[in-house]
Amino acid sequence: MSKLKKPLKYGAAMLALMVFAAGCGGNGSAADPGNGKDEAGKAPEVQKPEPAELVFYSQNGQSEAFFNEIYGDKIRKKFPHYTIKYIQRTGPGTLLADMVSSKTHFDFYFNTVYGFLNEVLPVEIQYDMTELAKKHKVDLNNIDPAAIEGFRNDVGGKLFALPTHQDVMVTLYHKDLFDKFGIPHLKDGMTWDELYAVSKRITRSEGGVNYIGYAPMVDYLVRLNPYSIPNLDKNTLKPTINTDERWKSFFEKLIVAPGEAAGTARGEMPKDAVKVLEKFIAGEQAMVVYIPQVVKSWADRFKTVNFDFVSAPTLPDQKGKGSMPYPVYLGITQMAKNKDAAMEVLKFLISDEAQTDLAKKGLMPVVKSESVRKAYGADTGFNNLNWGAAFYNQAAPVPYKGPMDGMVGDIYRKYAYEVMFGTTDMNTALRKAEEETIKQVEEFRAKVNPNVFK
Repeated sequence: MSKLKKPLKYGAAMLALMVFAAGCGGNGSAADPGNGKDEAGKAPEVQKPEPAELVFYSQNGQSEAFFNEIYGDKIRKKFPHYTIKYIQRTGPGTLLADMVSSKTHFDFYFNTVYGFLNEVLPVEIQYDMTELAKKHKVDLNNIDPAAIEGFRNDVGGKLFALPTHQDVMVTLYHKDLFDKFGIPHLKDGMTWDELYAVSKRITRSEGGVNYIGYAPMVDYLVRLNPYSIPNLDKNTLKPTINTDERWKSFFEKLIVAPGEAAGTARGEMPKDAVKVLEKFIAGEQAMVVYIPQVVKSWADRFKTVNFDFVSAPTLPDQKGKGSMPYPVYLGITQMAKNKDAAMEVLKFLISDEAQTDLAKKGLMPVVKSESVRKAYGADTGFNNLNWGAAFYNQAAPVPYKGPMDGMVGDIYRKYAYEVMFGTTDMNTALRKAEEETIKQVEEFRAKVNPNVFK
């Protein structure tokens, strides 16, 4: 039993699947000879779909307007007999731990890959949807494997959630800056070395402005690293940062190298994700490697910029392999009162119909359909962008993440920033990150049920 919360005992029995009656075709039966009427010649009474109330919650604090745009409105249109509600995290009382301790009911929980397991496993609201998905004939094969396989492998193959949309890294480049300095526009398929070479050509001080060619978005480089390095060893739960040699390559190639490319302007490089974006939008930085969804999130600001996408750079020994994906997962909770109705909604959200709608709005789809992918970005107001850049590279495999991945990633990125700005040498940073992680992991494990790691 969890040391944080007792297991939730809602005892919600699965209700019958909603029945949508229609006239039977084919050869008919004794009750329906094939003409839509019974033996007495009367049309059978059409059964009305049963109503259901479904409540969504996420600890990410997104507004109800955003929820309705992404999920709520399309669900209500598809299932008018369902009442869809959303609980927004607004502070104390609506945090996940508060919601669980007060036994506040919600049928769905959603969060990014970075936070989903970290949030739900300690409070034990997860529900394995494997059999329910089979019952409702959910086609998991239509989902991009990179968006689902790693997540399931974390929890022994259980299906605690399905991805509804995702992101990968792409390269945003400021076309006006390229034109200003006489540099050809970027193309899909570039390498990191090629990006750094362009960065050196652009980085300069001119007219009282310090221009930077490229500054890393360290937060996302750590989260979506193309080396697919797990933050923790799955078997031992020990940090990998000072034992897996790939981390040294990661730091040398993706953290140290861009600082060297900036040369004497290294100190002018922005120091967090928001400042990187602001410098890009202000026309003082030429390139950003980041997720394309930022264009939707910052639409008003990006309308002032003449920019485009190309694929994220690749490593010399991983040609054609980009970043790991960054999915958002939606899962049915243990407390869901009508799991069949909930699964019908979840099945709809990964259908080509719903995925096309999401794609048009600038959310990267998780399905394999080429027609859905071609719709990506169509209704964003940025139709001329190269949205296909997100699909140019093969996504890097997702390694073990588990319930502590977000916490450990925050430690790793802190030291990555120190290395980038030269305040700590790489070996010292790796050692300190390891020591801090060991301490944090021990504290976390002391608070939770050991079963969260199985």
